[in-house]
Amino acid sequence: MITNLPGISVLAGLALLFGCSAEVDGSQRNGGAPAGSGSSDLPVNGGSIPSVPGPGPGQTPGPTPGSIDAPNGAPLGPTLLRRLTNAEYRSTVQTLLQLGAPPSEPLQAEGWSQGFDNFSAVLTVSPAIAAQYADVAARQAAEAFQVPACPAPSVPLDCAKAFIADFGKRAFRRPLSATEQAEYEALYTLDQSASGHVSGVRQVVETMLQSPNLLYRTELGEAGSGAARTLTSYEIATFLAYLFTGTPPDSTLMTAADANQLASSKQIEEHARRLLTLPEARFPLRHFVQAFAGIANLGGLAKDLQVYPEFTPTLRAAMGEETARFIDSRLWEGDGSFTSLMTSRSSFVNAELGAHYGLADAGQGTSFVPQELNAQNRSGLLTQASVLAAHSKLAESFPIARGKYVRVGLLCQTLPPPPANMAIQAPDPDPTRTTRERFAAHSANPACSGCHSLIDPVGFGLENYDGIGRFRTEENGKPVDASGTLTGTLDIDGPYSGGVELASKLAGSLEAKQCLAQNAYRWAFARPELKAEDALARQITVGLAPGGLDIRELLISIAKTDGFKSRIHR
Repeated sequence: MITNLPGISVLAGLALLFGCSAEVDGSQRNGGAPAGSGSSDLPVNGGSIPSVPGPGPGQTPGPTPGSIDAPNGAPLGPTLLRRLTNAEYRSTVQTLLQLGAPPSEPLQAEGWSQGFDNFSAVLTVSPAIAAQYADVAARQAAEAFQVPACPAPSVPLDCAKAFIADFGKRAFRRPLSATEQAEYEALYTLDQSASGHVSGVRQVVETMLQSPNLLYRTELGEAGSGAARTLTSYEIATFLAYLFTGTPPDSTLMTAADANQLASSKQIEEHARRLLTLPEARFPLRHFVQAFAGIANLGGLAKDLQVYPEFTPTLRAAMGEETARFIDSRLWEGDGSFTSLMTSRSSFVNAELGAHYGLADAGQGTSFVPQELNAQNRSGLLTQASVLAAHSKLAESFPIARGKYVRVGLLCQTLPPPPANMAIQAPDPDPTRTTRERFAAHSANPACSGCHSLIDPVGFGLENYDGIGRFRTEENGKPVDASGTLTGTLDIDGPYSGGVELASKLAGSLEAKQCLAQNAYRWAFARPELKAEDALARQITVGLAPGGLDIRELLISIAKTDGFKSRIHR
């Protein structure tokens, strides 16, 4: 941490100036100026802030060309500053320092909005995470980073200048300005004169790893006439890299940005397809599907152990591992489609999870092996234990949560709010009645029926699964009634029985596919979609739906829209 420059204390604290910026509308929030748009992060010589100008082995190839031409002309979204997510920050440090694994130091958990942890509005820099960034930067620069040798007869300052230009470009995902280059050279000289070349380089690295220019992705574009702005080639390269790989732009993307070869949708598509062949593409797409399924925080899921003593930490971990492997297999070894995610019965289990599913012990122990699940009660994501347990309560299956997840999470419907000043309370446990009987009486209340008539009949169709996702045919000595009904949908109204039939309905639904596209749009742009962008997402879906909606092609189609490379500065 820098403490020896005039006018500066904790450099990471400067990130607080940028902490609450999300949409950039020309005003400053919390007194801060947008990173990379008028302020340098390295005060020197009195502490002023000068202005600055703006596939691996064994990998399955990515999707083949053939996505639809994404429609354009929709209203453009706002200019944005995006703080890196914790995973993106760790990946960035790992890439820059060429580490074998991401840094493991703790980082304050992200905020969540509309089911996602990457929304720019909630990714602020609190004092706690600013201090954590400083800790990561200091520890990794001092202990993990290998300073390149400066071969004789080279002058150390010349080596440092070249290093600063190269490392700074990779860290900030754009070339350094002349002012920034000079400032970092001054920082190096100040430390090198006291402690030597290696120490001076490490100080530069430590400073850059906590710079707002590294912590934030800018989508500000080139200032011109009017409010419309085209993103710079470096901003587009950064957008592509983090969207498709969760890492900084690689050398191929940076070379394209240097040559301004990311201006057309065709050029963007070519790079998107290339990025999807890289091993790094697995994590961000998997994380998106996990968030869409509502299980991105599964590690913190708790259950009442008096009701579910079987819900051990190892079982919870096995549930998450099954779903992660399942998603990867569908995206990279299957057709990558929403339909496949909802209907495939091929999954991965170890001995503990296999017993949870009622499968014979094949002697796999803690190892996960491919397994065909029971076709009568398991079908894709919706019926996996991780999803069912996540959309339940501590001690019961809770059809309200499951019905709401289908309506809101999988169909993107808006539910009416509960009556004002109404105390919402689930019916008390009753060992003489099934969960369905208890909640049927609850939803019969006229004050509750408006919303629950939409939610409960959907959730009842998943009552064959208890609060930790085990299949059951009886509850409290009575037969389980898993008949459900969908109403008010675009294309799947009608009765069904059990999770397998519900998953099949959703897999064939255009409304469900459009909902996935809307969520992909939100995730890609890190904000709620504009109303007019709903139509754009639906239009993209129509072209891809006949093939089951390939999620990879969906993201490529989003990357080809005008909104991917242009913004409105309000």
